[in-house]
Amino acid sequence: MEIKHDTAGKKFYVNVEGGEANAFYRRGPHNSLDIYSVVVPVPARGKNVADQLVREALKMARAENVKVIPTCPYVARWFDRHPEEKNLLF
Repeated sequence: MEIKHDTAGKKFYVNVEGGEANAFYRRGPHNSLDIYSVVVPVPARGKNVADQLVREALKMARAENVKVIPTCPYVARWFDRHPEEKNLLF
């Protein structure tokens, strides 16, 4: 799966069955990374696409040494399932 980063559109995306899957972000306080929406087309759900989009966004957060605000409910649940990554939370 080749996830791409659209810096102008502030999203990570990948073409999947049913269209484009996206993880949208914006800059929050103290230059944090607010991941506010993850959208995966219905035919591609359950195939680990959203997980991979979140992981790609977290790579950027680590590289930029910024904290993450999980505004998107999926991302908040993702952190609940991956407590080892909670050090990235704002």
